[in-house]
Amino acid sequence: MTDSDKRIFLLNAIELCVAIFRGPDTYGWGGIADSGLPDLLARAPENLTDLTASLRNLQDSILNLSDISDLETEYVRLFVSASGGVPAPLYESCHLDSKPRTMGDSALAMRSRLDEAGLELALDSNEPLDHLTIELEYLYHLLSTGWAGEDPNLIDAGAAFAGTVMLPWVRRFRQSLADADPQPAFLHGADITLAVLEGVTEG
Repeated sequence: MTDSDKRIFLLNAIELCVAIFRGPDTYGWGGIADSGLPDLLARAPENLTDLTASLRNLQDSILNLSDISDLETEYVRLFVSASGGVPAPLYESCHLDSKPRTMGDSALAMRSRLDEAGLELALDSNEPLDHLTIELEYLYHLLSTGWAGEDPNLIDAGAAFAGTVMLPWVRRFRQSLADADPQPAFLHGADITLAVLEGVTEG
């Protein structure tokens, strides 16, 4: 496998993570199980064993479901609305040492990063910009643009963003998710996200 193949694999894994944490419907989950995961696993690099294992775990957890539509209900409980509070919010600000604050410093920092990169959200959204999927899409932009142009500045920026900004809070997010007794597919999705971030950071 070439470096180019590994890079494409990581970018595709980022796209998968975005799809999972954006909240696919039953049809979307079916596509992930039927084509997305088999395609990724067929191209898995030998040196990304943690990522490959997490992809297999996700595939198994979806295939073992008696009703795939349960994932939509579980998404709401874990990330949107639940009695007693959302157990695993999808926002960086909720997993920092400081008091969580919607549209706080982490969201403002993401606004600055997006503005500097000349990026705008494609869809109208009231989501704070430190949402996991927005940060993943920003990482995708840095890496895909950097790798395509062999731009060391963008490549280094992507690795730094993954390692210093995303990894610390996504690890805490994963723990909050685990503590909520989630449907395993979402925990495996978090494991895939961490493995991607670690793979990008390690180069």
